[in-house]
Amino acid sequence: MSYLSIFKSLLLILLTLFLYSCAKEQPAYLTPRQLDALKVVLVWPADIYCEPPSPIPFYCPVRNIIPGEISPSAKEVMGRLLRTSLEKFSDKHNFLFLDEGTAELLLEKVLEQKVQSPELAIRMIAESTQAGSILYLRIYRFKERVGRGIGVSDPASVAFALFLYDGKTGKLLWHEVFDETQKPLSENILNLSLYKSIKWLTAEELAKNGLEKILSRSPFAR
Repeated sequence: MSYLSIFKSLLLILLTLFLYSCAKEQPAYLTPRQLDALKVVLVWPADIYCEPPSPIPFYCPVRNIIPGEISPSAKEVMGRLLRTSLEKFSDKHNFLFLDEGTAELLLEKVLEQKVQSPELAIRMIAESTQAGSILYLRIYRFKERVGRGIGVSDPASVAFALFLYDGKTGKLLWHEVFDETQKPLSENILNLSLYKSIKWLTAEELAKNGLEKILSRSPFAR
């Protein structure tokens, strides 16, 4: 086989992998009533995983993420990225972004009434804010890369989960997990839909790409 034939074969393989990695995934399915609940979405401030986690007010059925280092700036960065990532869906959904102070006051009211059910807590918060649903982001890992350029000795590592709750029933409508530690650059081409380039990403860049990927198959994308 000639070098030209080998080159063409490799090019075809790379093109196939690229198209496969960029294939559009189908958004999650919800009933018409559940989709109607997404007209007004309360966005809770980004939260950090702690041990042991409390189910009140947010029940988070995630078991396979290994928590790790979380940068002090993680909450601010993830909150900003989530707000920006949701902008593309604002033509169909009204997102109400809570600040930390208001969220704490709402949580205090729930705890004062000694609510034991996550579903009831969600319903109380949704009712008090006139929201049809609540979106909650929990950070499990947000580790910055060590080094720059080709001198990176430790890659960025990010893990978080998004949860969407129905304000009327308090039940979990949808959730998705992002858990990624950047692989060697030679492997980035196998997942261009996430990495988008062949370079070492910062934790913020990795989180941004992960959020966009998750939201592209969320109920908001319908």
